[in-house]
Amino acid sequence: MGRSSGGGGRSGGGFGGGRSSGGFRSSGRSSASRSSYRSSSTPRTYYRSGPRYYGGPRYYGRRASVGSSIAGVIATIIIVVMCIGIFASVFMFTGSNDHIAKNTTERTPLSHVVTKTDWYDDQLGWIRSSNKLVKGLEHFYNETGVQPYVMLIPYSRDYWNGNSLDLTKADQYLNDVYEMKFKDEGHFIFAYFACRADKESEMEGEIRYLSGYAADTIMDSEALDILEGHYQKNYNDLSLSTEQLIGNTFYETADSIMSKPTNGWDFMKIAIVVVGIVAGIGIIYAIIKTKAKREKEKEEYTKEILDKPLETFGEDTSDLEEKYK
Repeated sequence: MGRSSGGGGRSGGGFGGGRSSGGFRSSGRSSASRSSYRSSSTPRTYYRSGPRYYGGPRYYGRRASVGSSIAGVIATIIIVVMCIGIFASVFMFTGSNDHIAKNTTERTPLSHVVTKTDWYDDQLGWIRSSNKLVKGLEHFYNETGVQPYVMLIPYSRDYWNGNSLDLTKADQYLNDVYEMKFKDEGHFIFAYFACRADKESEMEGEIRYLSGYAADTIMDSEALDILEGHYQKNYNDLSLSTEQLIGNTFYETADSIMSKPTNGWDFMKIAIVVVGIVAGIGIIYAIIKTKAKREKEKEEYTKEILDKPLETFGEDTSDLEEKYK
């Protein structure tokens, strides 16, 4: 999984004992540790300049008429609505994180399958605030019906051949743990195997998981891809502790894999709504424009009438002119 080493990728397949097993490596990143990241971070300073005023308002040329102003506002609204629709459609299918797969499967949570047990086995002593870890694991269980069990396993030559994890031995160990600890098939073991000279700030070991038969109905290939994506995202966040890294991963994975699947019809619904809104705004714009045009014609007609001499109306105005001299 090496935080500073090059990535591998998820390996999977059925375990020889029948349960599904697999694992993955994170893609590498810089070797800066979490602790050094926190200590080196400094508060950001923001500078904001105040408004400047240079005399009073100035107007050049004709002022826009009410009709043209309204037309401009409505045109702007139409553009904004269309942009929102396009953004929502793109966001739906790409997600906020490109490396996290989108959920396309509707899953039914397991019910009355799991006999609840403890949540983790920290043989490395890296979990200092268990509630931050357990919060994410409990949320995952409440949403999926699958109970995660996290293991942090120290380096041993029993599982490592030099710098390579012996996957068969590692998976056999996890299967033995499963047989010994759990009496149901609704658990999901998520194990970190520390490598030689490993440390919490780097975490250069490897992840392996083992899924019970019933848990497989939830933790399918797509769900595992989503789990890996969320893990990678949190893994690259140097501000997270080990318990937050794993807890957040399970919390976010639960929300993703149990969310409503996205498909082409979702896109069509958004498109229909956007088109409807634009059409409605267009109709309103046409009505307002027609009304503004009529008011302008009425105003011009009234002005034309008022500007005409009274004689043009065929009336003798000499008495009125004498009266108002």
